[in-house]
Amino acid sequence: MPKCLCIATCGSKKIWSVDPNIPKYVPAKDAYVGPLSKKTIEYAQTFHPKSYVILSAKYGFLLPDEKISDYDAYCSKNPAITIQELKKQAAEKKVDGIALKDYNKVIVIGGRCYCDWAKKVFGEDKVECPLAGLPIGKMLQRLKTAITSRIPLVKC
Repeated sequence: MPKCLCIATCGSKKIWSVDPNIPKYVPAKDAYVGPLSKKTIEYAQTFHPKSYVILSAKYGFLLPDEKISDYDAYCSKNPAITIQELKKQAAEKKVDGIALKDYNKVIVIGGRCYCDWAKKVFGEDKVECPLAGLPIGKMLQRLKTAITSRIPLVKC
């Protein structure tokens, strides 16, 4: 069975915009509160609980419990991370004892921009993007169906 890395994606709405009394740093898995980000993280936790990261336009690949602070950067405009930095992180960061770059398959649960980044980092042949190109409403619908039915968007 191939080793799969799931990449959930960040979003512009973060917990600090909902509750200003939140500590300055929170775990990445709790920081993103927009509907799509929350659903991509829920999907990753459901189908890949020990082999997922969150891709941030500022921090790059985040482990779920890695603490972050608020920021204003987007994949499609003014990202604060570069492809070179992402490649370095993919070589250095480990999930479940495996360097990100060493996973056989990478599943990006997010839009085209994040998919394009992943393909540049891991290579087109390793990356699958089941939601890329879909409108947000369709993405949310597909994620909800997958989670409810317990049928993943991509088999590992």
